[in-house]
Amino acid sequence: MTTRVFCNVVFTCEGFYEMSRQFSIPTVLRMVPNVLLCQFFERLKCGHFDIDWTKLGEREVRPIHKEILQLSRLEQDRIEGTLRSIFDLACDSGIDAIFEAAAKTGDFDLPAALPSDSGPYAKAMWTWLNRPEAFDTASLIHQVENISWWRKRCDLPKRKPIVRDTYLLCLSDMISGLLQEEQGRGHVCTVEHFSRSDGIDYFFVYPDDYVQNVMAHDDEGILSHRTFRPTLEIVFAFNSHEGSLELFSKMPPRLKSQMENQFSLALLETEIGEWKPDAAYELNHLKNPSFELATDPEDRVLAYIRKVRLAFKNSDRRILLEVHSAHDNIHTMIDECLNRENISLNDVNLTLATFTFEFLPLDGRKAGTMTFDVAWPNSCGLRNQSPDRIELAQKYLKRWKIDVGGTSKFDPQAVGMSAAQDR
Repeated sequence: MTTRVFCNVVFTCEGFYEMSRQFSIPTVLRMVPNVLLCQFFERLKCGHFDIDWTKLGEREVRPIHKEILQLSRLEQDRIEGTLRSIFDLACDSGIDAIFEAAAKTGDFDLPAALPSDSGPYAKAMWTWLNRPEAFDTASLIHQVENISWWRKRCDLPKRKPIVRDTYLLCLSDMISGLLQEEQGRGHVCTVEHFSRSDGIDYFFVYPDDYVQNVMAHDDEGILSHRTFRPTLEIVFAFNSHEGSLELFSKMPPRLKSQMENQFSLALLETEIGEWKPDAAYELNHLKNPSFELATDPEDRVLAYIRKVRLAFKNSDRRILLEVHSAHDNIHTMIDECLNRENISLNDVNLTLATFTFEFLPLDGRKAGTMTFDVAWPNSCGLRNQSPDRIELAQKYLKRWKIDVGGTSKFDPQAVGMSAAQDR
């Protein structure tokens, strides 16, 4: 018996800050050319549709939707699930993921074979129809790029992880055991490995979550309580050249430390113990109004600070300040909002900064913007961006002495400040 669970899912596209795309079946049907839709339904064994595709107008979706509603609930679910996957990649960042997946899978002819005179929906559908391996790999890449707030530590051995099945099973058993003991979940756990062209090894861990009760319709259309057990998502991103490990997990910090140690034990055969780190990111020097986010002219990129969070040193109070364009200035806003007679910059710590990078066209690179957060001491949302933009942003985060993981202790004088200014 098929159970349908209804939820709203919002996907965000790179380059559009605070703009979202909402999935719907008619939207995808309307945006994909009919010639590809015909192949899509034939591939899913829905070729018996009473539709004359040669006479159907483009974007004329009602007859198609009507035929879908005549199918069994199982067939409808299969169509909806596949269209959702295609929708996910039908954006600029999704197409970039397809290109990266093509290179990774050795399908170097794919970029030229894609329909050049069509939009991202057609390209995503064509890839699903003609390059299933690249499509699946691109979906995994895009999944990584839409994860935010990674916790980073830089004290692991600088060597390649062991990714044989027995070692992945060991990591699975360790995390499963930890979650069962601490939280009563995670009885079944699966680990999948994936590496990217930037040298980062990703490990996706899917332990069982708690059972959930939902209201859902069965195959007969009867509404009733249904139970299902979803999986949690835990992702490790390991850079063997730096000895750095980034973790995405909605777990308490205490469990995150234990999972990081389990990762190192299982795949690096090294115990790293409890994490008591120096900060991976330093932000306090950004309080200095004379500090500039200087970039190299040949990179054709501009950067500015969009938002900051100031935390009072002697209380739990915090201030969040935000500007909305590069023409405004966050330091001017700080000066306007702080009452210097009662509090100075020395009385607050800058604990979060939101950066916006504006990319100008360069050698085929499209213009666009990238916005991400960095939070002291070790959280960053940068990884959910395309690899070329990540590389450029990381270059400047290190140059500006913001990313200090694996480097010597932060020296304010190295960025043009006196030690007194940053105390």
